[in-house]
Amino acid sequence: MTGKGLLPLAETAAAALVWAAVVLGSAVLALTLPVYTSAMTQALGVPASSGLSTGDVVKLSGQVRALVADTEYDPLPATWKGAPAFDSAAVSHLMDVRSVFAGARIAVGVCALLLAVYVGWCLARRRFSALSTGMTVGAVLLVAGMVLGLIAGLTSFEALFAAFHGLFFAAGTWTFPADSLLIRLFPERFWAVSGGLWAGLTVLGAVALAVCARLLRTNVATGNASRTANNV
Repeated sequence: MTGKGLLPLAETAAAALVWAAVVLGSAVLALTLPVYTSAMTQALGVPASSGLSTGDVVKLSGQVRALVADTEYDPLPATWKGAPAFDSAAVSHLMDVRSVFAGARIAVGVCALLLAVYVGWCLARRRFSALSTGMTVGAVLLVAGMVLGLIAGLTSFEALFAAFHGLFFAAGTWTFPADSLLIRLFPERFWAVSGGLWAGLTVLGAVALAVCARLLRTNVATGNASRTANNV
């Protein structure tokens, strides 16, 4: 294949990856909303399993969420009602998580900006086929990735969880005793459900991409047919 023939493939691959990155990032950011943390910890029975009141769980989990996801946050307490709360190791890990989230937010923003420019350019140049193809391939990548993730999670969620953390954090910095406050507030079931919801939101985003791509192709085909009929 010639270099000229490779250009459309490279464009499609790049567009698909950027579409996928925006959908994945948007799904993650949706799970950092305050209402999600509050509702999910209560729905999963965290107050009962943690030995804390519902009010304490809502407040403390909300403080953790704010630290990793919000622009402003309050320092986490070292003690809570006379008992140990968040030690330096927990705070250090959460600050690492905050850095990852900040980087991800910037990356998603840059990708969204690139997409806006690319979509505008394609529409202005009437490159509808290239635009729809990138969207379709992006949707396929997202669904395939989620299927592989589901298989890995069902096979061994702990291994998947460890592998995911190993990508972003140094060994030994993200493991804590089972009775630590951080683990009691966010037990494994919280992350399992959150992972499932993230996958679900991602698949919905992929479906939306595929539907939009199909509508774009259909409208273009209808428009072309109309122009052909008028010229006959």
